[in-house]
This record gives sequence, structure tokens and C-alpha cells, in this order.
Amino acid sequence: DGAPYPVWQTDIEGTVTWLNEAYRKLHTEVCTTDQDKVFDIGLDGQLEKGKIRSSLSMPDTDQLHWFDITMARFAEHRMFYAVDVNAVVSAEISQRNFVQTLAKTFAQLSTGLAIFDRNRQLALFNPALIDLTALPVEFLSARPNLLSFFDRLRDNRMMPEPKNYSTWREQIADLVAAASDGRYFETWTLPSGPTYRVSGRPHPDGAVAFLFEDISAEVSLTRRFRSELELGQSLLDAVEDAIVVFTSTGILTISNTAYRDLWGIDPDSSFVDMTVLNSIRHWQSKCDATPILGEIRDYVLEYTDRAEWDAPVRTTSGTDLICRVHPVTGGATMVRFQIKAVPLPLAGVAKAASAP
Repeated sequence: DGAPYPVWQTDIEGTVTWLNEAYRKLHTEVCTTDQDKVFDIGLDGQLEKGKIRSSLSMPDTDQLHWFDITMARFAEHRMFYAVDVNAVVSAEISQRNFVQTLAKTFAQLSTGLAIFDRNRQLALFNPALIDLTALPVEFLSARPNLLSFFDRLRDNRMMPEPKNYSTWREQIADLVAAASDGRYFETWTLPSGPTYRVSGRPHPDGAVAFLFEDISAEVSLTRRFRSELELGQSLLDAVEDAIVVFTSTGILTISNTAYRDLWGIDPDSSFVDMTVLNSIRHWQSKCDATPILGEIRDYVLEYTDRAEWDAPVRTTSGTDLICRVHPVTGGATMVRFQIKAVPLPLAGVAKAASAP
């Protein structure tokens, strides 16, 4: 009688013959006559195979009160035990709403998503996965295991061909192990042309998720950008003047072959970024003393007057140079060293002019 949940007894015809205090309080709240039953569960045959879930509509509220009802069968009577499961039902509703929200969110993603549970069966996927992998909806809805999933990808030529089919299962096992640790990250170049970025991520309770992202456009843009850079570099290398470009922060970004030959240094071979200060120190070691190099440093770093200017510089080997400083877009600076032309002797010019 002191149990916190309703307990009652009926005869074999369903008439209540005993009840506890919790049942009596609940009866007072929801019933209008003494003959009314709190739970309308019909004949006890409904409980032959275990408990049932029943709800009560409480007065003066729109909310339902949920109970799980279990029956114990005896020769002449039945015992019923109702357990309050409001918290459980609320949690189930919240979980269902959350899953629906996730499903709607995943449906809008352009990245294919495949989540496998702890038993390595497909538990969740989104429409983008179908578009990217060309796997049938019927196959995915049947919750294939992880090995069958990747076998089907291989059969459809939607993943790179394995080098050794005999070790295919071992490769999949290694893939799953890496994904479980969050270490799986590869770029798949497919025979049909597209390029996919595939990553594996661990999830709670031993689940693992695989993300499939089409990066074909990104790869194509990168290749085109790299091609344009190579073209620009080849054009600079064809120029006879020594050219070097510094960013607004003084980092050396571009130099050509003539620059490397003139100063005997290759900035690309350095492990760290070469700066305008490093470059000027190197120029000073190979030039006669001149304030021009200090002015170049100020021009690059201080971002003051951005007018183009030039000045003569002589190397320690006796080569006369014209140093030209140009402002470039984005606050960058181009420094160009041009070997000063040596004029022809006047006598030679006169003799050449009088020759028939």
C-alpha cells in the first residue's frame, strides 16, 4: 500500500477487488464515479505477452500521463502494477524529434553521409550519398554491413581499384580502424573522372561515420591555378632583368632565374621564408656601400610613398646595375635589377659612321 505507483487487484472477470493508496488517489483525480476504472485496458488477455503502455488524460491539462502496466496471473485473481513512464516517453519524443531534425538537416547537405552502428550496419544515410555513389535506395535501406557497402562501391567503380583483391578485406578492416580513431582521410580519384574526399569519424557507442565530398571543381581550380603560376614563373624566367617581389610584410614571394644567377642565391631552397631584410643583407655583401638598399627596405615595409623610382648600384665585381623599385597591387613591391649598358667608344662610333 505504500508503493509510489498504482497497484490493484481484479477477479477473473475484471472487477477491481483491491487497490493501493496510489491507485485510489489517481482514481479520485481521473474518475467521476466509483465504478469507473482508471485504466481502460479491456480484458486481461491484452497482457498475456507482457506489459502494455497506457495513457491517462489528466483533468484541467492537455498533457497525457503515461504508465507501463504489467500483470501477474493467479488462479482466482490478477495483480496489476502501473509504473510512471512520463520521463521515458518525453525522452523518446525528444529523441524522435531530434532524429527527424537531423534527417532534415542531412537531407540538405551536399556531402554524402553514411553512419554505421557498433555492429557495422548502415544506420543512417542522406540523399547526397545516393547521388555521389549511385548506390540504389533499396540497397541502402536494407541496412547493409560495412563490408557489403564498400564491396558495392568497388563493383560500381565508385572507389579506386584495390591493388590486391586478395587483401581486400584486410584493407577494409584497416580503413574501419583508422576511421574509428578519426585518422581516415583520403582523396579518391575515380576511373570515371570525379575526385572525392572521403573521411572517417568515430561516433559514440562504437559507431563510425563516413563523409563523401565531391571536390572535382576544387581540384580542377587548383590545377588551373598551379598551371597559371607555372606560366607566370616561366614568363618571368624569360626576362633578362633580375626580378624579385616582396609582400607588404616583407616576405619574398617570387624571383626569376636572372635574379638567382645575378645574386647567386635560390630563395626556393630555403627552409624558411626569406624576407626583404635577409635579401638586403645578401645584396650588401655583394655590393659597394650604398644607402639605396636601406631605402628599398623602408619602401617595402613602411608602405609610405608608393611612387616608382630607380637608382644606380655597383656590385663588388664591378658590374653597374640600375635598381628599379615598382609598387605592385596589394601593397607588394617589385625590385628589378637591370645591368647598365656599356656605351661604345666614341672613336669606334666615328669610324663606324665614316665607313663606306
